[in-house]
Amino acid sequence: MLHTETFGHGPNLCLLHGWAAQNAHWREWAQQYLAPHFTVTLIELPGFGDSKPLHLNSPPPLELETAWLKAIHAVLPQKTYLLGWSLGGLLAQKIALAYPQQINKLICLASTPRFTQNDQWQYGVSPKLMADFMSAITQETLQTLNTFWKLQLQGSENARQHIKQFFALLKTCKLPSLTGLKQGLILLKEIDCRDDLANLKMPTLWLQGEKDPLIPAPFITEMLSKNSTIPPNMQITILPKSGHMPFRSHPAETAQSIIDFLSQK
Repeated sequence: MLHTETFGHGPNLCLLHGWAAQNAHWREWAQQYLAPHFTVTLIELPGFGDSKPLHLNSPPPLELETAWLKAIHAVLPQKTYLLGWSLGGLLAQKIALAYPQQINKLICLASTPRFTQNDQWQYGVSPKLMADFMSAITQETLQTLNTFWKLQLQGSENARQHIKQFFALLKTCKLPSLTGLKQGLILLKEIDCRDDLANLKMPTLWLQGEKDPLIPAPFITEMLSKNSTIPPNMQITILPKSGHMPFRSHPAETAQSIIDFLSQK
């Protein structure tokens, strides 16, 4: 069973964090800004924080994805809003597609339907960079994590200050398990929801940082403008001067965008 934390009052809102993260990375923000409006459940992905990794014997990517989604679904309320950040956003899309009757609204924060580039998809991380990360995470785990954690806040307003504050927080956090890190990278590389977006029937918000170094903000507006099958209940909000962790660099603005969207009838 995955580790969860629940607090607040109001409609259910579940949060799925990103790769190399854990509940502590956004707990304080969620308690301050979201808990007054929602019953918030923070879910730690397999191998991160206090959630034990899923010990699978080198499964094919689809089998790995299925195992992760099953573990997440097991801790979801019967009805909930669902917010996923980065890798959590990819997983949230998959959950919403598999269990549409359970997810009232979906928010993809600093996320994308596909994280890695290919010939038809220029938005995201290059396959070479993903391969380099997979190699480096095994050989130099902490150094690689430090590089990634800094990268997420780069580009945001007052980035140096936010990086310093975030690294002070990291000193109090557990390191992710190597199994969780590797499995998460495989999912980042393999999950592709582009052809399924038209099947997201619930209202969906794409909440992107203008200066995100990992996921260029223009991708979503261009993707939606070119795809006639995208349902009209999808919304886009670009958070000015924020990077890949807008809830840390722009906590109030990020929360207000979420509250406004979830309050719409």
